[in-house]
Amino acid sequence: MVKVSNPDRVVFPEIRRTKGDVVAYYDRIAPRAMPHVSGRPLSIRRYPKGLAAAGFFQKNVPPHYPESIERLAVPRSRAASKKHPSKGGKDSDVTVYPVLRDPEHLAYLANQGAIELHVPTSRAADLFHPDRLVIDLDPPPGPFARVRRAAYIVRDALAEHGLASVPIATGSKGYHVVSAIRPSASTETLAVTVQKFAALLAAKHGEELTTVFRVAARGERVFVDWLRNNPIATVIAPYSLRARPRATVATPLTWTEIETTDPDAFGIGDLDRLLDRPDSLAELASAPSDTERFVAAVEGAFEASGLVFETFDRFRS
Repeated sequence: MVKVSNPDRVVFPEIRRTKGDVVAYYDRIAPRAMPHVSGRPLSIRRYPKGLAAAGFFQKNVPPHYPESIERLAVPRSRAASKKHPSKGGKDSDVTVYPVLRDPEHLAYLANQGAIELHVPTSRAADLFHPDRLVIDLDPPPGPFARVRRAAYIVRDALAEHGLASVPIATGSKGYHVVSAIRPSASTETLAVTVQKFAALLAAKHGEELTTVFRVAARGERVFVDWLRNNPIATVIAPYSLRARPRATVATPLTWTEIETTDPDAFGIGDLDRLLDRPDSLAELASAPSDTERFVAAVEGAFEASGLVFETFDRFRS
């Protein structure tokens, strides 16, 4: 295990959890977390002084990271992002992401102040062909029953098109519904298809679901967020801690569990339980779904619906 600097520094003041606790968590959870993190360009939310001070989101690899942590240079511009990324480079027009392979790297990052780990839906080796499809369900304030109902709606709609899925308790206020898919469709194709899928769901279940980005316009509806499927967009990694007062954990669930398991049910103190649980997403990934039927069905349904597809800009919505 990595030598911890300032192990007694309090990172989570509300529950008095220290930096040593965070490093120990990532050291022990690594066998569970690495299948979902390894080989993917990683973005990190760091709090070097703990949650009592400001944190920041880090994508670029600092110079002091060990050479055993791989680097992946990805162009920042939309036009350039369609090209295959390189393995390095210091151009100001690229982001150089860390790519982990060794379980010990998780403890190393925790010692650097990392709390949250965020990954894209694709792997570094095939960055523009996703192997995950993610629907992020963002509920309004109130009972979790609304977002549970939304998760079931998404599950059933995906299943109609041949995509199996599992729910992820995000450690925050919502669930992710995740399908493991064969990396055949391009990121651009899948992003457009999932946006249309979300629009179709919102049109069919208009009193429960919405694709309106502005929170004030959602009312009591659950936001069906398709944006996690956009190129280089990220999602919280399974088994990542969250930078929340109780040090909650993003946790794969089964569909049976979701009825009694809130999105923030698991925390750093549940490490032994997390290690003893089956990993529903890892099991799903062992038999990924094909997306051809999903893409064709959604495209056909959207064309027949009369809905108008609009290129989405979150900063103008």
